[in-house]
Amino acid sequence: MTVTTRLSLAGGREERSQQTQLPRKKHAKLFHKKCRTGCQRCRVRRVKCDEAKPICNNCTRLDLECGYGPLPIAPSNIESSSTSATPGVGGSLVDVEGIPPLPETEARRKLELELFYHYFTETAPTVGGDKFAQSFMGPVICRAALKSDAVMYGVCMLSALHKAYKSNYTDPQHMQHYSTYLNLTLQSHHQHVLHLDTDNVDFSCLASTTLRVYGYVRLQRRSLVPYTPPIEWLRMSNTSNIVFRKALALIEQNPDSLSGRLMLEISQHLDEKQRMEDTNELLYLLRRQEPHELEEEWDDEVYYVYKRTLSCLGCIWKHRFDHSPPPGLSRRLILFPMIVDAQFVGYVAQKRPRALIIMAHYFTLLALHRSLWYIGDTGPREARAIAAELPPEWQGMLIQPLEILKDPSSLCDVSQERD
Repeated sequence: MTVTTRLSLAGGREERSQQTQLPRKKHAKLFHKKCRTGCQRCRVRRVKCDEAKPICNNCTRLDLECGYGPLPIAPSNIESSSTSATPGVGGSLVDVEGIPPLPETEARRKLELELFYHYFTETAPTVGGDKFAQSFMGPVICRAALKSDAVMYGVCMLSALHKAYKSNYTDPQHMQHYSTYLNLTLQSHHQHVLHLDTDNVDFSCLASTTLRVYGYVRLQRRSLVPYTPPIEWLRMSNTSNIVFRKALALIEQNPDSLSGRLMLEISQHLDEKQRMEDTNELLYLLRRQEPHELEEEWDDEVYYVYKRTLSCLGCIWKHRFDHSPPPGLSRRLILFPMIVDAQFVGYVAQKRPRALIIMAHYFTLLALHRSLWYIGDTGPREARAIAAELPPEWQGMLIQPLEILKDPSSLCDVSQERD
């Protein structure tokens, strides 16, 4: 390359042009990392994939169907999908700061329209446990999704998860879409909770609801050998309660809001005095007579933590065999992990036998919801796994739950609450 220069001299004269030959500049060699985790379409075509998610740029440009290989998590162990990160507010189980924004592309818009349509027509009717929940998880949440990214991402996540369920968790494309929109839901929800106000409180409550449904799917698919208590699920559900209680102060200004209506429904089951009246049939779980029962850590606080926890189950246990159960049993089951004391969750984490026994009673009752796709046989699986984990001397407190699990159809029918 030749460069011509002119140098100004005194008196305004210019020195004659000089030509200097510069060495040719070499192009910087771009770092390229060979990757074997591109989308399936690019791997078949043997072209480099930029791995943009949910749809790579090659497939966007050529309007091709884009799908990625199996997720790092095994479909049979969805429980571990996000446990590598630290739980945050509202149950955030991923590093929400590290999620790159999705590019706005035609392919992405088409994907989200498809997922939204599937949710509205197929997923929503299968999610609600009673008439109120069906309305809430159907038209109400779909209208909110048109105004809130967090809710829209939650809807897309549940839609992809439902599609994955229908494929028996074998379709890698559905699994990839579910994972992508789960992360986006957590990211947006996290921002809402950090800056909770009257403008986003409805959306925060709705996004939290979609994450609780996801939590049951994680529970359903997790490995139980060796058995570890479902602490992440309990904590994620418990932090949802924190979101709702924060919302409670805001919705007093607008009780007719979505979150106001939701809190009104939930508050009917939060009256501790009323709940305590239904605990009599479960008081045997507080017995302290046998040597092993007298050896456990115990004081007034421990006693009241257990008693308050049993009060969350008392009404359901009392009516478990009724031919015409009272309304609200379905909702009480879903609310249980939200409203139990944080201290009780700590006891479960410590694998205290009495805490595990109470959880086994809850999971036995969860068989009432065995017809819901996102719950299925979660309850019986967990209850039996707890029974296998407990020392022999504590097995006597599980006689009734194990008897029920021999024939879960003996439990009352709560499906009528959905009709």
